[in-house]
Amino acid sequence: MEGLRRAKDVTVFLGIAGEGSSRYVVVGMQLLLDDGRTFTMVNIPVEVALAVRALRGEGEYPERKSLFDLLANYESFKEEIARTLRKVVIDELDPQTGLYTATAEFEDEGMVSRVKMIPSHAVFLAMLVGAPIYVREDFVDEFDILEFEGGEGGEED
Repeated sequence: MEGLRRAKDVTVFLGIAGEGSSRYVVVGMQLLLDDGRTFTMVNIPVEVALAVRALRGEGEYPERKSLFDLLANYESFKEEIARTLRKVVIDELDPQTGLYTATAEFEDEGMVSRVKMIPSHAVFLAMLVGAPIYVREDFVDEFDILEFEGGEGGEED
């Protein structure tokens, strides 16, 4: 798709940054794209990161379930999403907040609907059912510039 890069793999990270009393938790999601570059989002919800790790077989669902844990184990929900979800595209950035938005495209009996979502949530749904995930190429280009200039790279989810 023109102007879009397809994600080949999705990983999450949880870590501690900073030193001393200035330490803080960083939770993020990194998409490995079809051209070898990566696109990173930080400050994603911890529940999403844990659910993605469990989907990838890198951890177990905690005893105290989140909505993501429930959805991953609810077969009829997964079947319905797999039947209708066509793709997820991270396609908007609010310049005021620095937050991305994703569009999840569903098709049912010839009727197409597009739902604006929090990107990490949309990526989780796509991973759950194997739907393709795309990122606008200009977002990836901006990320490369930020990394090159020594910035943090990525934006908040």
